[in-house]
Amino acid sequence: MYTNTEMLFRRWQQNKISKSLAMAELENQGLNAEDIITLWDQYVLYRLTKRCSLGWLLMGMGGFVGLIACVLTIVDLIPAFRGFLMYILTSASALVALYGCYLVMEKPYGTEA
Repeated sequence: MYTNTEMLFRRWQQNKISKSLAMAELENQGLNAEDIITLWDQYVLYRLTKRCSLGWLLMGMGGFVGLIACVLTIVDLIPAFRGFLMYILTSASALVALYGCYLVMEKPYGTEA
């Protein structure tokens, strides 16, 4: 059952299926109302888990790249790249890390579980 729901949830996420369409699909499969609500709640949890995983990954990558950019700026091995490392790479890594924070902290619209 777990692999079937995993495949079902992936398909729903790829097709960006709405709650009403998912409910209709599950009713056509012969499930009762309790099972349908339970499955929808599991799908919402699946989406939130995927979103948080991506957010933590982006925060880690942004932090790591920012640290490397900071250390390379301090060491100043190639003075011609100082501006790129200090302003561009550090700013980009901060934006990636902040977007990761947004994914983790903010509850997406449409998750009324």
